[in-house]
Amino acid sequence: MIPVSLAAQTAGTPRPALAGTRFGATTAPHLHGVFFFLCILACGCLSSPAMAIEPVSGQYLSSYGKTIRLEYRVLYPPPVSLIVEQYFPSGLEIISASPMPQVYNRSAGTMKWIFKNLQPGTYAIAVEFNQPILSAEIQAILRYRHPGSGLFTESTILP
Repeated sequence: MIPVSLAAQTAGTPRPALAGTRFGATTAPHLHGVFFFLCILACGCLSSPAMAIEPVSGQYLSSYGKTIRLEYRVLYPPPVSLIVEQYFPSGLEIISASPMPQVYNRSAGTMKWIFKNLQPGTYAIAVEFNQPILSAEIQAILRYRHPGSGLFTESTILP
């Protein structure tokens, strides 16, 4: 039983906030967890390079059969020009292409487009061959000078 006088005496007297208590009893595991999380977060931010957004990117919309479709996206500011080079099995013949390539080498299995005065947007290249092809048999390369740095940039697009 607690005497009433002791309760009355301690109720009005100010006590130091942590006097007589152990700080780490329940708080320490939580502080260790927070500290650990902050360390992992800091290491992750410092060790990973920042991902830069490329002004030109591409992907295949269709990559097998007789018709392939390559889509490329141009962001702002666009490069001055873009070269798209498409590789395919040698000996295949183009039935149709939109747009038509400026360079076509059937025996080497390459075709090339050169685009100038680019505007931001999404564009597509479609090519129909005389025979069906597999996705593993094609790839494209995008080449341009980066508009910010002027560095020559080349990226490979795989299906």
